[in-house]
Amino acid sequence: MSLWIYEMKKMFFYQKGLLFIGLYFVISTAALIAFDTPVNPDVELNAPQYFYYLDQVRGPSSEESERFLTDESRRISDANVALRKAYDDHYDRNLAEDELVAITRPLEDIVRNERGFNLVFDQYSYIREQPDNRYFLYTNGWDGLLSHDSLDLFFLLLLLVLVAPVFCYEFESKMDPLILTVKKGTRVQAVTKIGLVLATVAVLCLFTEGLRYGFFHFKYGLDNGSYTLQSLSYFGTSSKDVTLFDTFVWLAVCKLFGYLSFAMLIMFAAVYIKKYALTLFASTAVVLLPYFGFRLESSKYWLPGPLGFMISTGFFRGNEYEYNIYTEQKDVVFQEVSGAAWILLFAVTLCIGIGMFIGIMFRHRNVWGAGQRSHRLRPVGLTLILSLAASALSGCASNGEEGNYDIYNSSSKRSFENERYRFYADETIMFEDKETGEQENLIRNPLQSSTKVRDVIYGNGSLVYYMKYDFDKSKLRETVDRFSIIEVDTATFEERIVFEKNLNADRDHFLGLNKTSVSDEVFFMTVDSFFMDERSIYLIGEGEIRRVSKLTGNVSVIVQSRVMRSVAFDGRNIYYVNDKSEVAKYDTKTDSETVIPDLITEYFVLTDTELLYINRKDKQKIYAMNLRDFSIRKITDKTVLTFTFDGNYIYYESKADLKTYRIDRDGQEETLIATDKGIRN
Repeated sequence: MSLWIYEMKKMFFYQKGLLFIGLYFVISTAALIAFDTPVNPDVELNAPQYFYYLDQVRGPSSEESERFLTDESRRISDANVALRKAYDDHYDRNLAEDELVAITRPLEDIVRNERGFNLVFDQYSYIREQPDNRYFLYTNGWDGLLSHDSLDLFFLLLLLVLVAPVFCYEFESKMDPLILTVKKGTRVQAVTKIGLVLATVAVLCLFTEGLRYGFFHFKYGLDNGSYTLQSLSYFGTSSKDVTLFDTFVWLAVCKLFGYLSFAMLIMFAAVYIKKYALTLFASTAVVLLPYFGFRLESSKYWLPGPLGFMISTGFFRGNEYEYNIYTEQKDVVFQEVSGAAWILLFAVTLCIGIGMFIGIMFRHRNVWGAGQRSHRLRPVGLTLILSLAASALSGCASNGEEGNYDIYNSSSKRSFENERYRFYADETIMFEDKETGEQENLIRNPLQSSTKVRDVIYGNGSLVYYMKYDFDKSKLRETVDRFSIIEVDTATFEERIVFEKNLNADRDHFLGLNKTSVSDEVFFMTVDSFFMDERSIYLIGEGEIRRVSKLTGNVSVIVQSRVMRSVAFDGRNIYYVNDKSEVAKYDTKTDSETVIPDLITEYFVLTDTELLYINRKDKQKIYAMNLRDFSIRKITDKTVLTFTFDGNYIYYESKADLKTYRIDRDGQEETLIATDKGIRN
């Protein structure tokens, strides 16, 4: 017992093991709190609407739930059509106010939870492929706990600094020959060290899994643990007949075995290499080389050793395929590990662990045997250097003087002018010097074949911004790798990245942070335009505007509408057309929203002093509303289809003759514009 106490004191106090353990739990907990994002963030953003429908269909799919979802889909679709017709009739003065309210009130009750219904219906689309083993449930908690194959590098680092010194300390201090001369300095001490290490690793592993379970249970909830594993799309093709909670238990057992094997590997390397630094490198290489090196994701699970068990989720996945557009066949992207194969891998890894234990015992003979050890068994060097690069969202500097912003209009998203240059999108983004008329390409990327630049621009003073997608062509099928927003200082034409988002869900991330979900990829691929202020970037996507913090990268939905028609920004307030064709104003400082009264339109342009719009209540004629006193004046008596504004003149397309005219802001000096010029953006 005294030897156990001695080794415990040396490991936990002298070698600062308790300090490292405390730091690990503090850092890992902080990382979970700070960096965890839901696998499906849309569910969290629309939680009340989502649970309204989920609670009605939770559990296995049935004819009743299928009928309910089908009928509800039809009801919502019909209600949207009826709402649009009611408001159109009202704006055309064919429906009185009290009649409008009577018609729209029950219809709005039907569509109130439409976004939540769409999320549940997406789940239904997945479940009906295999309704026998897929259930309706809230998945973010279980997905966060189970649906990933990220290696816990924090825990791996903890094991390295805890286990390596157990034997390396004696070799580094040249104490091993002396220790081998005492009565319990041979195999007894070695067994004590190994037992202490394995017990410590087991306790730490179980505590870590308990911490993760508690975190996801507290943040999301882990209800319906008795539902089948295939209810999660990550395990959709699995052939394993297990429940969600049973899967968590099995994963914990597999990880426990994997980390015990890794601890034995570290001790084995320490005994034979005898150098602390080289032991760390060698042990790390055995795990990280296959983890990052294998192209086929499932390969690391077929390799005997600790790695597959340290991750272990792959043991519960099924065969997965990806369509190859070149061969017109399905390529295997993940090969299922059968139960028999798992038993074989477990047995081989266990035998390797037993062999390493025997090897450690062999090296702990008496001092005479120790003096006769062959130096040829020592490694002469390691040529491998492992490096891990951490990526973080960049760009938190202010974009010019606060409160001084050029007006942004979504109708002019393909062009921008400042004092010296005019920028416009024409296949690529070009700029023209106003003085010389010289035109050049703004994009100066030498790797344009792997990059797609969107034809949208945002500008503020001398700074111009554009967005691009980088593609990964290393696989058979081209995939989107990154979404970026680039700032160009037109004084020097130097570029810098102000925002970057990884869209490659298959890429492994440093320490498992900055993970990407499929819903993130879908949203960022559908971003139509953007604008920004000193603290945030605002992305306009399908039916919503999301705010992205430049400092933290946190994303939140601030505006939702079924169709984002006209959008404008004055540096503080976002103007947009809502579902009722009203113009709403969202204050980004106070996060409050107001509706501008008696202004019905589907298209507008914001200026410094006025809001120019097509009046839906007066046969689509152009009006102007003063932003200070909300007074309204008519600009033209003609019905128009659309218009643009260049700062001095309004260019509109007449509905009567489909010709383009130019007038000033007072509705004077009307001039017919040549057909080939058309509406200017």
